[in-house]
Amino acid sequence: MNDSNPRIRVISLALIRRPSDGGWLAVYGEDARKGELFYRPAGGGVEFGESSRDAVCREMMEEFGAVVQPVRLWGATENIFTYMGNSGHEIVFLWECRFVDERFYAQDEIVIADDDGNRAPAHWVNPDDLAARGIPLYPDGCQNC
Repeated sequence: MNDSNPRIRVISLALIRRPSDGGWLAVYGEDARKGELFYRPAGGGVEFGESSRDAVCREMMEEFGAVVQPVRLWGATENIFTYMGNSGHEIVFLWECRFVDERFYAQDEIVIADDDGNRAPAHWVNPDDLAARGIPLYPDGCQNC
């Protein structure tokens, strides 16, 4: 996000837990300016005229090639942050989802591609383990989902 054109972005994220161990699917990220490693549930922007439910399904198909079934809207939160030196402001819809194809649960790492063609790994993580290692799970408050 560019500070010269501030806006609030609406996003929809998938909260997916692996049945075998309770791990959360989260995408690995890095902020080189802060020297910070972090994780965030998968998902992305809600398009104009699109519901947050439809957006989470579309984003999971685009990023993972996976069909998900939204189970329930866990909640919404406001996320004000700085990433790579730029200010960001998001309204985040958090959807508890499950993979329709259960083979996704067996993969320890799933590499995704974002809208810009950047690739990033997604892993099954334990929020308490991340916290103990000093690795944030964003957005703030997501650890308590």
